[in-house]
Amino acid sequence: MTTVIGIDEAGYGPSLGPLVVGSAAFRADDDLDLWTVLDGAVAKQRRGSGGKVLVADSKAVYAQGRGLDRLERAVLAFMGSGDGTRPARFVGLIEALCEQSKGALDVPWWDDLALPVATTPEELGRAIGLLDEADGLSRFLGLAAQIVPADAFNRLVDHHGNKATLLFQQNMALVHRALRRYEGDLTFLIDKHGGRHDYAPLLANNFFGRSLREDRVSPGRSSYTVALSDRRLRFHFIEKADASHLPPALASMTCKYLRELCMKCFNAYWCGRVDGLKPTAGYAADGKRFIAAIRPFLSDEQARAVIRQR
Repeated sequence: MTTVIGIDEAGYGPSLGPLVVGSAAFRADDDLDLWTVLDGAVAKQRRGSGGKVLVADSKAVYAQGRGLDRLERAVLAFMGSGDGTRPARFVGLIEALCEQSKGALDVPWWDDLALPVATTPEELGRAIGLLDEADGLSRFLGLAAQIVPADAFNRLVDHHGNKATLLFQQNMALVHRALRRYEGDLTFLIDKHGGRHDYAPLLANNFFGRSLREDRVSPGRSSYTVALSDRRLRFHFIEKADASHLPPALASMTCKYLRELCMKCFNAYWCGRVDGLKPTAGYAADGKRFIAAIRPFLSDEQARAVIRQR
């Protein structure tokens, strides 16, 4: 048995709001289906899930108009299960998940929201109770996240030369955090980044001088083993990992929940200052609409701190 850590992101593509990368860690064999292990408390699909905690690709759980309740219920229930403490405020959530939280908090639109914002405390309590009764809950180890606000995103793109390398390095920040937090061998299940298949050069830069073995490179999955002095790290970059493995699915939900709370604050701030402005998720044409509305209120320097420069 090893520690299996799923990693995924939310907010890589939009023009507004933060990039968030999240991880979820479990004790399990590499090929163990944790949906089956936690079947009494956790559902993989919305249809027929009943009162179970839904854990799936965040895009299948949340969409605008569908509401945050299922997303919030899963993330806060896992955090509150076992001996965990459910954060009652947004600042507590960020401080619990992020090692470096200052960038996310030090923005004009920050609002320390009371949690939960979408589900009810009673429903959340029932979800925590379900997880606490599940036979496999002891396998859950914890969640973590990296929040990269727009101004930091712009600086890091300038530093790395492209946003793909920025994303990989945020993944590696969670990898190195897991190395400090968990002992023994670690397995990382990471959602593939766009059309990239070869991750060996990027891994080599992060583990310079360590033995790196390429186990498999393919469109669906690319796998590598890094040998440290006293432990092995296995990396699997998997297409749609959050649809096939529970740890990256819960990671996907965690970073999506954090990003949506950030956007809730962002939208409240700007919609309260620009008459008739409607909220945005920050993507594509709708992001351009929102930028056009707020741009007259920003200096060039302020715009760089608010709008992603691709």
